[in-house]
Amino acid sequence: GRTPPLTPRAQAERAKLFASFLRTNDGTAWWLDQEGPGPYDNMEQRNGAERCLQSFSGSTPSIPSLYNNFKRIVQTEDNVMILIEMVHDARIVRMNSEHPPAEVKRWLGDSIGRWDGDILVVDTTNFRPDSAGFLGGSENTHVIEKFTAQENGDVLYSFTMDDDTVWTQPWTGEYIWQASDDKVYEYACHEGNYALGNIMRGARILEKDILEGKSGTD
Repeated sequence: GRTPPLTPRAQAERAKLFASFLRTNDGTAWWLDQEGPGPYDNMEQRNGAERCLQSFSGSTPSIPSLYNNFKRIVQTEDNVMILIEMVHDARIVRMNSEHPPAEVKRWLGDSIGRWDGDILVVDTTNFRPDSAGFLGGSENTHVIEKFTAQENGDVLYSFTMDDDTVWTQPWTGEYIWQASDDKVYEYACHEGNYALGNIMRGARILEKDILEGKSGTD
């Protein structure tokens, strides 16, 4: 199925985001013609995925990616830890607790768990504005996830996204987390992240070309 229509605000934000994807790379520092800060002035302007700060495919909710789709669930009496292989995000779900005040924002949101019979229900709010999830949520997103163990060891994972600043109505998705005896190895994203440094170095070279009167096609 499809997600519900976006709100006007979300449509404008999404259009701005995808406009940058459609820009033709002409080998020049095009941003120098614009007012205000450029997109490559410092590393903190780049998105969380480029900076290896959180999963490329989202952690709350977690959706399938092209690779690194393993998860590891560890339970204690008071907490559940969900390790996402992609960028090794470790979500800590506090059982039978309460969310902090709304001004307390967290990279993966704040997750509270409870048992509904044999189903683990996880309620997540308090997202940071810059880490609201791969699916396009905002700091106002409210996610309800359900984890249902299957007889063969698989887990039926379902989630509901609710954010009236982004979507015109809540929507739900689900898929199977297949059981495996394989290990989840560390995804050393930050340690191997040569791309971010190269992005910044490349931007400085293009800016130097402009300042020296050169073009990117010379």
